[in-house]
Amino acid sequence: MSKFDVSIIMGSDSDLEVMQDCAKFLDMMGISYEMKILSVHRTPEKAMEYANELKENGVKVIVAGAGGAAHLPGVFAALVPTVPVIGIPIHTKTLSGVDSLYSIVQMPSRNSCCNGCD
Repeated sequence: MSKFDVSIIMGSDSDLEVMQDCAKFLDMMGISYEMKILSVHRTPEKAMEYANELKENGVKVIVAGAGGAAHLPGVFAALVPTVPVIGIPIHTKTLSGVDSLYSIVQMPSRNSCCNGCD
């Protein structure tokens, strides 16, 4: 795996149009990145493997497309806890992406703890 600063991930190629804007911005800024399509629903093992590669590679930021319940940024925030994860809301048929936005902003911070945690 080659070195890059930012990982851009999305759950489906239908998210590519939105996520390409991120890549264009990073290109303009001269920031290295890798773009991947991963599904934590359809291929959770591949997502876990990629998260481990990101930890080993020393990636600095993860930008994750978030449709509906925003599983992709949430899972990667849990799997790569030392790296900031930026969730990008993706337009959905049901609520036009507002559901994605709400899911992102309601994610607990890494410092919050559920009942029963140490």
